[in-house]
Amino acid sequence: MSNYPAFEVKIDNNDGSETLLPLQTVKVYDVTHSTPLSDLASDANGLVAAGSLAVDAGTTIRFSFSRTDGICGYAEILTT
Repeated sequence: MSNYPAFEVKIDNNDGSETLLPLQTVKVYDVTHSTPLSDLASDANGLVAAGSLAVDAGTTIRFSFSRTDGICGYAEILTT
């Protein structure tokens, strides 16, 4: 098991501000081993709580989302 930190799901509004995205499905992908993992979800405030995954520490994980209006994004981390 290894851990990932809490994070916000948000978009850049191209005006210096950001909007948090509540209740979004967040896809989780183990980049190191080319394996999809179980989805997460942002809460009503657009936050995903810290948690753990059944991967080795130092694994590259990609968190991504895509909305029906075409807005999408991702971030990659190394687990600890």
